[in-house]
Amino acid sequence: MSRLQRNDLENIPAFWAAGLILVAVGPALWLAQVLFYGFVVARLAHSLAYVTKQSHEIRATCYSFGSLIVIYMAVHVLWVVLI
Repeated sequence: MSRLQRNDLENIPAFWAAGLILVAVGPALWLAQVLFYGFVVARLAHSLAYVTKQSHEIRATCYSFGSLIVIYMAVHVLWVVLI
């Protein structure tokens, strides 16, 4: 299995879990769409950067956007549940 596939296997399940819980708390439709499409675009950009052998900084930037989205989803859920 390639490193790209392993990286996807480490990140996409966390997005699925956070996304499922986010949908359960009922966010605004526009917010959910921005977060979900943003994550997909970030992962596609990361994969494209990986396949085309871009620098680590470019890959890390794409990875960071996707990770920040997942973190935001988790914080949003906690905020809604605890407040």
